[in-house]
Amino acid sequence: MELRLLGPVTVLRAGRVVEVRSRKALELLVVLLASPGLRASHDELMRYLWPQESLSPNRIRQTFHQLRKSVPEICPESNERGFCGVRVESEEVDYLRFRGLLRTADSTRDSSVRLDSLREATGEWRGILFDGMQGVAFDRRRHELMGELREATTACVQTELECAHLRAALDRVDSALVHWPTSEALLELKVRALRTLGREVEIPPLLAEWERECGRSTAHLLLAGTTGGYDQGAAVSLRAMTPPRPRQLPLGSVSLVGRRRQRDRMAEVLLGRSPERSRLVALSGLPGVGKSALAVEVAVALDQYFADGILHVDLGGVAPGGLLSHEHVIARLLNDLGVRPATPTPDGMLSAYRTALADRSVLLILDNARDEAHVRPLLPPAGASATIVTGRRHLDGLEIREHAELIPLEPLNRADAAALLGKRLGEDRMRTAAPFVPDIVEHCSGLPLALGIMAARINRRPWALPDIVRELRVESTRLRSLDLGSEDLSVRLSLDASRRQLSVPAARLLERLAIHPGPTISWAALRAIEPEDSSHVSNAVDELLGMSLALEPSIERYALHDLVRVYAEALTREWAEADRIRVVRRVLHYLLHQAWACDRRLEPGRRLPIGQPGTLVVMDPVDATAAMRWFEAEYSTLTAAVGLAQRHGLDRYTWLLSMTLVTFQWRSDRHLDALAGLHRALPAATRESGPADVAMVRRMLAGTHRSLGNVEAAVRELNGAVRISDDDGDTLGAALGRHTLGVLLQEGGAPGEALDHFGAALPAFEELQDVLGQAAVLSGIGSARYDLGQYEKAAECCLRALSLLADTGDVNGQAHAHFSLGRIRMAREDPEAAVVELVRARVLYRSLTYGSREARTLVWLAKALKVAGRTAESAEAMGQAAAVLRRAGERDLDTALDRLARLP
Repeated sequence: MELRLLGPVTVLRAGRVVEVRSRKALELLVVLLASPGLRASHDELMRYLWPQESLSPNRIRQTFHQLRKSVPEICPESNERGFCGVRVESEEVDYLRFRGLLRTADSTRDSSVRLDSLREATGEWRGILFDGMQGVAFDRRRHELMGELREATTACVQTELECAHLRAALDRVDSALVHWPTSEALLELKVRALRTLGREVEIPPLLAEWERECGRSTAHLLLAGTTGGYDQGAAVSLRAMTPPRPRQLPLGSVSLVGRRRQRDRMAEVLLGRSPERSRLVALSGLPGVGKSALAVEVAVALDQYFADGILHVDLGGVAPGGLLSHEHVIARLLNDLGVRPATPTPDGMLSAYRTALADRSVLLILDNARDEAHVRPLLPPAGASATIVTGRRHLDGLEIREHAELIPLEPLNRADAAALLGKRLGEDRMRTAAPFVPDIVEHCSGLPLALGIMAARINRRPWALPDIVRELRVESTRLRSLDLGSEDLSVRLSLDASRRQLSVPAARLLERLAIHPGPTISWAALRAIEPEDSSHVSNAVDELLGMSLALEPSIERYALHDLVRVYAEALTREWAEADRIRVVRRVLHYLLHQAWACDRRLEPGRRLPIGQPGTLVVMDPVDATAAMRWFEAEYSTLTAAVGLAQRHGLDRYTWLLSMTLVTFQWRSDRHLDALAGLHRALPAATRESGPADVAMVRRMLAGTHRSLGNVEAAVRELNGAVRISDDDGDTLGAALGRHTLGVLLQEGGAPGEALDHFGAALPAFEELQDVLGQAAVLSGIGSARYDLGQYEKAAECCLRALSLLADTGDVNGQAHAHFSLGRIRMAREDPEAAVVELVRARVLYRSLTYGSREARTLVWLAKALKVAGRTAESAEAMGQAAAVLRRAGERDLDTALDRLARLP
């Protein structure tokens, strides 16, 4: 009789299969053969065969009777009360033979006998256990038996390794890992087999894949001697083996130039001479700026101060898939230090690592770190050891928690860049290249990597120097000229590596920044060019700054390094033309409305056909000084934007942007710039707009010529403008002038005189049926009446203005009228009515994303609610005002809220 459980359940008699017709009888046989003593209680049998039913001895006896019909020779005529059992010899059951062979293997000291027993034992297994038998009890027993097989297989592989059957061991462990892919014991044996076979190169990818699949560290498997049997005693120092003093420094072919201040500060901190800092320096900066080279040079200079050597690890922080886990790094460093931890767990290795460094003087270079979490476990404890960390990100967390010295590296200045180029080229070639050096230095933008690449190209092909420099000068070929084919010798590829670390919003913002025309961009402009992701812009900007891809040369003004801009702009060339034009229009739209807001503050009487900003948040400069400051900060950007519009054939932006600049240019004595801009504007306005606008451009040209002393040209332009206006029958100018004068007088504190001019302008707008003009005048009259304390008449004018605006799209005008009514209601001591008007104003301003006006309205709403005794709602409104200001980039919220509260 042969009974097989370790695979499909089979009963053989004289080599022939015996059919057990009852499924339950076969299940009963399996349970009995797998049970201790080949017997099981009725309760146990019920759990296997009928798990959902109560105890039924009769059913069990009937099933046992069916089993006896099939295999009477193993079934006794009667069983002990409450039990069932069978009678077989252990050699007749594969599972019992398996267990016996394991006992033999465990009891022998002869490796060959042990190996034969284990191989024979594992050979008893032929397939899926209890195939087709379902239920919790069978699943549990199946799992237990598979565990026994796994342990036997593991023991067999280990014995094969001990007996030097290496290829057999590797084949067996490969097969076993298919069945038990998460078994760390089997993985360790495979590592040992590969290491013994001299195939160590296969180990790191094997461990990396296993970690990704299983989510557990395998660093301990990298420890020297770990896979050859591990001593669980105390940590063993291998100093008796006198390992060589490590000096793991990459080769640096040319010493650095410049960086004297940074080198001195690094030495001071690393040698413990800066009490406010730990012995930790973190270098950050643009890829190719020289972080690693500076770290190595400083390490060489300080070598004598670190008796136990210098350790260097490239952490692979930006390499795709190349990031080293700190557990793997610690394992490598422990090997380098000649230290074996007491326990090969992550905590045990970390403890051994820190203990080893506590009484050593080691300089550790952690190169190419991704972030703080990447390096923090690797930092040595306080003592004689020191650390240099390099990375593209600003590692602010190390300064906060570890008191590190953060040193951001900027590109080299022109003198240092030229000196570095000279060292790379040598004296003879530097003399030959002298006429080209200014161009090389300028277009390499102080980046040591770029300078090194150019030097290598010139040294390789000195006769092609003019062509090499010509390629560098042209923006479209510049990155190609700075590429030698590998990431460490290519500006483009090194920037690609940084870009891969960015989130999608940050990568998108980087490309849009390249389209922006200015040398710098304001915080508000950043939000405007990303309206779909305005809530993510702050994080995206921080990410670009943190990765050293963007700069913040002044508060809330951002810029790209020249080569980063060239790189990002090259990415935009892959866009569809329609997508590029859409972003260009968005940039120009933002700049136009901001410039128009400031221009109106400087010259409120002028009108341009610019229209409403839509959802764009437009600044509201508090006075002419603020408007002038904005123009000063954005001037280079605005003049470049005119050129951008002209290159793309966007006539509307070409002439309107030029016109918004004129008042500022006049007041800042930039008349020649104004003249150049207006000469661009005139043909664009002629193509794009009507006679009234062309006449306006010519009037501005006349004023510019007048300021330059060119009276004849001024008269010529003015006569032309007058003829155009006469021919066009333009009667609007006078009304606009009177209204604007009224506004100026009212804002200048002369509400009585303002009323005279408003009164003269209103009939002209009524005659012209200019609803917006009438509403604007009425709002102006209301404001003047408010200033004079004539609150009843002021309210009447504001209500008339609202009536006129009801069927228009002038949301801003409606909001202003509601806001004015709110102030009037407050002055008339009717806070509840004021709340109603201010809430309406707030909703309208919010629809325009007009942050400053919304915040101001919320502050007034808070005042009204407080006077009405609704203190909780008042506090909530003030909090909403603060939130609006925070979203707009305001940092000093208390001052901003106080300023809004004190506005009249």
